Amino acid sequence: MKRLLQTLAMLSSLMVSGSTSGAATPLTVEEQSVKDSLRSLLRQQDDAVLRRDRRGLRTIYVQVGAGDALRHARARMHFLQAWQAARGVKIEGASVDLRTPAIRFLGKDRVRVTAFVSENFRYRSARGPALQQAFGLGTRRFYVLRKERFWRIQAEDYTDPLDQDTRIPGEAMPAAPASRELAHRGQSVLPSLSALRAVRYADNYCGGAPGCGNDRRYNPRYNDFNGEGGDCTNFVSQTLRDAGFRQTGEWAWDARKGDGTRAWSNAEGLVAYLLDSGRAQRIGGGTYEDVTTPGQDGSPTPIARLVPGDIIGYREQGRIVHLALVVGLSPTDYVLVDSHTADRYHVPWDIGWDRRTRYVLLKLRYPEGGAPALSRPGGTTPARQEGSSGRDSSAR
Repeated sequence: MKRLLQTLAMLSSLMVSGSTSGAATPLTVEEQSVKDSLRSLLRQQDDAVLRRDRRGLRTIYVQVGAGDALRHARARMHFLQAWQAARGVKIEGASVDLRTPAIRFLGKDRVRVTAFVSENFRYRSARGPALQQAFGLGTRRFYVLRKERFWRIQAEDYTDPLDQDTRIPGEAMPAAPASRELAHRGQSVLPSLSALRAVRYADNYCGGAPGCGNDRRYNPRYNDFNGEGGDCTNFVSQTLRDAGFRQTGEWAWDARKGDGTRAWSNAEGLVAYLLDSGRAQRIGGGTYEDVTTPGQDGSPTPIARLVPGDIIGYREQGRIVHLALVVGLSPTDYVLVDSHTADRYHVPWDIGWDRRTRYVLLKLRYPEGGAPALSRPGGTTPARQEGSSGRDSSAR
């Protein structure tokens, strides 16, 4: 079943996230009923996960044959509980919406659904101003539902950015708290105007996550590689190009071929290119503790040196598997990122990643240099939270 669902993922990724051209075919009464039922199930699922309601979670799945799906939901529950405790964060609730580009009945009592799920999570921090914040996630998902009086989930297949970013089996737990999370306050380095253009592009084209612009769809001028290893690096390259970085023979997008060079669309390729070309500087890396602990001389933590427009790389099993663009800080100075695969809008930079994940922190040298775009007392950030094909080599 999982292999079949993975095949469906590859076939339907463009359909789920493609351009807005063309009118959608209206759903039949039966299809609309399935969509409404799935939306209700996902809302119940998030509610049970956040309330740690194991019994309520169980009722969402069929009685027999949903073991893998139920274990996935429980893993999400355990990870979120551990991450909130470690980071001093409380996720208070979530809202769910979805698009369903494909609904196929497999009989009177079974149906297969391809869905793009958008989740908006509301949270507060215990470390500083108790303002409610939000982050958005957009995921491509593939379900089999079975009717047992009501529709329930029998199988599901998707990469979950809240507990399955790790590729290390059995290690889906967050790193322990560092001695000090961040030390942004008092810094005076601010992003350049060109860096802010990269952030604006990221917020507009980050995809299916609540908060993203462009009707929650990718930029149709570029191909979507979600079914071919991942689109995260292609997305970061797009932000840099929009910010004014000139293309080169090594780093370029070919619109006629609908593809980019290795440095454009492969995570390790882009990081190596940025460093070798002098367009970026590595300012820190290693474990979560390494990048969130201040220096012995009281210098800021490496993660605190990042500003909007910088890049975080995520390394597992010896290679970089994901890239994300820093887009701002929460009111408590928690670094927030946008990315593709899964789609993220202003998400805390480490949520979903594992205690064994290693990080690479890159400070970008944008074409305009380091001229600050704006400033405020304390000098933090203007971006506040509101409401192997040679591509990514399976990088998310």
